[in-house]
Amino acid sequence: MSRSRSIPFAPIVAAAITAAAGLASTAFARPQPAAEAQPLEGRVIAEVRFQGLARTPEQFVANQIRSIAGRPLEWATIREDLRRLERLGEFSAIRAEVFPDPASQGAILIFTVEEAPIVNDIVVVGNRQLSDDRIAEVVNSTVRLVAGVPVDEYRISQARRAIEDLYRVEGFYQVQVTIDREELERDGIVTFRVREGERVKVTDIRFTGNNAFEDRKLRPELTTKTAAIFQKGPLDPDLLDQDQIALATFYRDRGYLDVRVSRDLRLAPNNKQVIVTFIIDEGPLYTLGDVAFLDNQGDPDALAVFTPDQLLALMPMKRGDAFSARETRDMRDKVRDAYFSMGYVDARVDLRERRVPGTNVIDMELFIVEGERFRTGLVTVVGNDITQARVVHRTLDIRPEQYLDATKVERGKRELLGTRIFAAPGIETFGPRITIQPEDPEYPGYRDVLVEVEETNTSRLGFGASVNSDLGLAGTIELSSWNFNLFDTPDSFSEFIRGRAFRGAGQNFTLLLSPGTETSVYSIDISDPHAFDTDYSLGGSAYFRQRIYRQYDEDRIGARLRVARRFGTQWVGALGFRGESITIDDIDRDAPVDLYEVQGDSIITSISGSLTRTTVDNRFRPTTGTRTELGVEHVGLFGGDYDFTKLTAEHTVFIPIDEDYLGRRTVVSVKVGSAYIPQEDEAPVIERLFLGGRSFRGFDFRGIGPRGIKNNTGTLGDDHVGGDFSFFAGIELEKPLWKDILAGVVFVDSGTVNDDLSFDEYRVTAGLGARFYFPQLGQAPLALDFAIPLIDYEGDDTKIFSFSIDIPF
Repeated sequence: MSRSRSIPFAPIVAAAITAAAGLASTAFARPQPAAEAQPLEGRVIAEVRFQGLARTPEQFVANQIRSIAGRPLEWATIREDLRRLERLGEFSAIRAEVFPDPASQGAILIFTVEEAPIVNDIVVVGNRQLSDDRIAEVVNSTVRLVAGVPVDEYRISQARRAIEDLYRVEGFYQVQVTIDREELERDGIVTFRVREGERVKVTDIRFTGNNAFEDRKLRPELTTKTAAIFQKGPLDPDLLDQDQIALATFYRDRGYLDVRVSRDLRLAPNNKQVIVTFIIDEGPLYTLGDVAFLDNQGDPDALAVFTPDQLLALMPMKRGDAFSARETRDMRDKVRDAYFSMGYVDARVDLRERRVPGTNVIDMELFIVEGERFRTGLVTVVGNDITQARVVHRTLDIRPEQYLDATKVERGKRELLGTRIFAAPGIETFGPRITIQPEDPEYPGYRDVLVEVEETNTSRLGFGASVNSDLGLAGTIELSSWNFNLFDTPDSFSEFIRGRAFRGAGQNFTLLLSPGTETSVYSIDISDPHAFDTDYSLGGSAYFRQRIYRQYDEDRIGARLRVARRFGTQWVGALGFRGESITIDDIDRDAPVDLYEVQGDSIITSISGSLTRTTVDNRFRPTTGTRTELGVEHVGLFGGDYDFTKLTAEHTVFIPIDEDYLGRRTVVSVKVGSAYIPQEDEAPVIERLFLGGRSFRGFDFRGIGPRGIKNNTGTLGDDHVGGDFSFFAGIELEKPLWKDILAGVVFVDSGTVNDDLSFDEYRVTAGLGARFYFPQLGQAPLALDFAIPLIDYEGDDTKIFSFSIDIPF
């Protein structure tokens, strides 16, 4: 749009309302108002008329009211009708009048309206730094003001503020937006005149008065950031307000309850830079004094469930500790949850703080209403049209006859959402709801539980492509279902087509067809997270994998079986079985002798065990927590051509070191992993340990480690044949750069691969890269990395660039 072109805003117009009852008259040709409104109450409405309508259809207005001909006249209903007409936003004034109708002895109801003026056009002038489309988009999403709707002063004012807020987010702290009133009244054109001012960047953030905490402790609490590369550092008053609240909360959570925070802005002479100083008056440090547990009458001896010592053991704060507002809330919640977990579902805990006069000590009193103890009655599930009720029951772990643990209610909602079978809360969905029902007098001591769910789509047919510096280019066709039922066979072809078969048991099914230039995979996988309604998961897969290496081809056809059990919320133990037939052919003449030793067909069988502990906050994009896995696999227990054991261990920790005002975290991850085959020279080359490519950036795929002897010459070749010991240690920093889409990474990788358990020829690389997150393309990011070796050795295959891109269609 030019500086005077219309932009699509949307409307709501406020209306003034007047309602009156007129004076009585017996004239028939022109009805006169009744002397009093009250005598007409209850008369039958003979006719409803509308006066003042020009552009608004009469039938449209008539459809909005409940006072219609043939019904008794009620002033309460008329007042509701006036409110409904007001909400239309079409009228600047509305009034209702009632007249007696001598012919019918009833009443005539007349609604008189004044239609609001129309917005003929909407223009923005003076916006040089922000485009018309950008302004229109923001105002549309908040105000919905467009040409052709009635003038609404309130919405116009909202639009003006929305434009100012948009500019301030971009750093235009001094922006002013005014409305041309003369043009609005004369021509019905809403003109927003923008005085942008200079874009103000925050060049420094300082603190004064902070004696208890250093600046580096306070900075992470701020959402306002200084200008830097990929960071505008805009001056936003709303963010500064949030920062003041955040700093005050930080202090109060550490015992400084009387803290006061203000700010000072020092603009540069050019009005383009600003230094923000937060002025902190800390006040005294308060500590925790006595903690008392009382019933709602103030009697400490009336509590019967827990002793004071048991409740004190739940306290995160102890006597003499700095008094924390946050920890007092945690204290209250821990006490309440202790009662909830024991079946006291109506327990209530109220917290009262009492300052000890003349000191900086705060005593706490927790008033507890214990209530009665209940067992679980019926657990009823509604809304599961396809999903079996047992899928919900086992997810919730709320079982009849057990004492009703109310803490499982909120946790159960999260667990139900985690299955991806049920809809999350949204505009048209309410999400899982779990309600503890009132006690039924016929069944004292029991409380039923109602679980309401809404099912969502639980299957997907995906098409895509992937390109990877290690695996080459591949196409992908994937059919997956996470509410599969292997035994729900269709009764008819129509039932199969309509998706009413093979659904409802909460099993997982994946069919993958992925032909590629270097790697091809065809597999089918079925698993049940609660096999036979137990805490054990059971899964199996069958697959065919083909890999074209530089000097040979490898085909693997096999099957796997896995049994696992979760221990608590963090630990998983698993037992696995593998059986494979491997074919090695098309070997180059100068390939290593190790490859010729496995040429042709061979059989591998194995049994494996693993123990995994996970505390990360997000499985796909973790920002905090750890991942630890210990594993052992023995090959040859059930026969086959080889006999050896492989030990593995890996630990990764994720540490958030910063968070910006959009809630995006800068994360440091540290990964350490190792694998070892104790039986020297027993593992074939196709089962040995390798590093390189995406697993060790800066080197080519399988680009480090022992090299093999050429088959045709008997001399040392350039091809790596793997080792019996590998070790990797790496650290990576990932920082958001643009929205939630682009992040930059800086990393250092290190490690080695050897024939024996040693750290000889230890290599180190360093580099940087980018991560592109597109939710519509899947959970895994598009990864691009550049790395250079800092320490390498003769024979290593280096590779500066590595990447991984998956694109679903």
